[in-house]
Amino acid sequence: MKEQVAEAVSDVSRSWGTTTWSKTTTDVPDPDAMGYSDAKVVQATYLYSDLIDSSGLVRAAANQEQVASVMSAFLKVSVRIIRAENGHIRSFDGDRVMGVFTGPSRQTRAVRAAMKIEHATSKILDPKVRETFAAIREAGWHVRSMTGVATSEALLVRAGIRNNSDLLSIGAGPNLAAKLSDLRNTSVGHRIAIGKGTYGGMEQRVIMASGKNMWTGPYSLQMGGGSYGYYTTSYRWTSL
Repeated sequence: MKEQVAEAVSDVSRSWGTTTWSKTTTDVPDPDAMGYSDAKVVQATYLYSDLIDSSGLVRAAANQEQVASVMSAFLKVSVRIIRAENGHIRSFDGDRVMGVFTGPSRQTRAVRAAMKIEHATSKILDPKVRETFAAIREAGWHVRSMTGVATSEALLVRAGIRNNSDLLSIGAGPNLAAKLSDLRNTSVGHRIAIGKGTYGGMEQRVIMASGKNMWTGPYSLQMGGGSYGYYTTSYRWTSL
């Protein structure tokens, strides 16, 4: 093990073969097609969607199987919506899913996915869960999500070891999207938060509704010693 750790530490001084990923494709780099010294510079929009109060779900549910059913359904709904908007799933973290959007209209597609996730979670999944599981209903627990979206240039590298690796995203976008998905004190009913850069790159169809701006802000979030602007909304995309 000492030799293996020393070998891993020696990678700190490796040389990276860095190339720029196409700005016109909606695909993302395939980790299986990359070497461990390959790096791709990508212009991307990141989406993190998180199930709110999963600890409360554990307390409310009658058993672990009910918890698993709710979490699995939330992740399945989120994954299908992200993929329908030409986004790519790149990681799961408990009850959180990360989607990556590249290419044309990436900000619009990511934000529309976030608005669809909010609609599917609150208006379709939550009623079904409360109808199906009496313990959850009687405890007053609701299926709610918080989704963060942010855009930036990112460096993608293959991390891990053979047969157990994935892409690691390095940049302000993935970090900010994750931080925004952790927000719990936004305006009442606002379950989506997007970075200022994402807002600036969106099409009007996800900004305006019936002549009204759907977004409030900008607000300010401190991260890594810097200040980042973001917007929030309570609007949902009802057409799935």
